[in-house]
Amino acid sequence: MLKTNNPASIAPPAAMYSHSVEIPPNARMLYTAGQVGTRPDGSIPEGFEAQHDQIWQNTLAILAESGMGPEDIVRLNVYSTDPDGQKYLKPGHTPASTWVVVSQLANPAWVVEMETVAAKAV
Repeated sequence: MLKTNNPASIAPPAAMYSHSVEIPPNARMLYTAGQVGTRPDGSIPEGFEAQHDQIWQNTLAILAESGMGPEDIVRLNVYSTDPDGQKYLKPGHTPASTWVVVSQLANPAWVVEMETVAAKAV
């Protein structure tokens, strides 16, 4: 079971995230590369919402392949040209995260990229 921590001695999180997440002993860890909004056929949908949705579909497929789900996400790093959106996380599940607003990603057609760290107790 993942344990989130938001100490009362510091300011609360500014958005939907936790200051830290504790991983239980002997947990399996999964690190994803930065996922972008590219569909399985190689096409890139237009717009932030469509690409962000595709990123989550890609990430959920990677998690599922390892027997994990969004509830096992420990950390998100998002690089985005838009400062909004985390609709796939269930209420009450707030991984540690960093959201960086950038002017452009490696491919100018991409508008958002997300790295994920997940952990599951064995």
